[in-house]
Amino acid sequence: MRSLNIAHRGFSGLYTENTMQAFKKAYEAGADGIELDVRLSEDGKVVIFHDAKLNRMTGEKGTIHEHKLEELERYPLISNSLPNETDHDYIPTLTEYLKWAKDKPIITNIELKSIKKNYQLELRVAEIIQTYKVGEQVIISSFLENSLNRMKILAPRIKTGLLLSNYDENAIKVAKDMDLDYVHLKANNLTEEIIRAANEHGIGINTWTVNGQKDLEKVNTLGLHGIITDYPDRLRSIQYPEQ
Repeated sequence: MRSLNIAHRGFSGLYTENTMQAFKKAYEAGADGIELDVRLSEDGKVVIFHDAKLNRMTGEKGTIHEHKLEELERYPLISNSLPNETDHDYIPTLTEYLKWAKDKPIITNIELKSIKKNYQLELRVAEIIQTYKVGEQVIISSFLENSLNRMKILAPRIKTGLLLSNYDENAIKVAKDMDLDYVHLKANNLTEEIIRAANEHGIGINTWTVNGQKDLEKVNTLGLHGIITDYPDRLRSIQYPEQ
């Protein structure tokens, strides 16, 4: 089974992360899926942005949650390749992205950047997914078990995955007990034991974030569900060397 080629924040190795340009370029490069991060603006809009604070990507002060969408859309994003300059990329909304993605043969991994004990993000994401009827094309992931449990109540048919930063020998058991579909593990935390346990319990593994040529070649042989990379073109060339 070929692992899914999932573009981390879009084609973020060459284009500004979590932008429509990065998503479109990932699709053009042959990615099977796109991973992106969502947060709530002050006025309750679901925006695509990784960090809580604006500074790294916009040079502005404050957090996403302290700004209305109208304000956020005025901030040009700092390019990954040109960190001292800004270009015409901007912070997109999940609605804008799904309008583009809904008719395309790609999977979207939506990582929830929730505020603890506040489930408005989960509610709004579930509503938007339902509006665009893309439930079968989406994976919801989070580091927060409560957030995933909330999503399973709101949208029980949507596939879900638990993100883990560190090695956890109980990861597969936790995912099974929560009735999740996937665990998302760092590549350096992959072991034969975890892969075997995942296969035995019907839990898929999506590994992140793999960029080096040799690392991509290695994980591509492990039979994982998905490989999350900043460079979907590199993984594509490994999986389809004849093209």
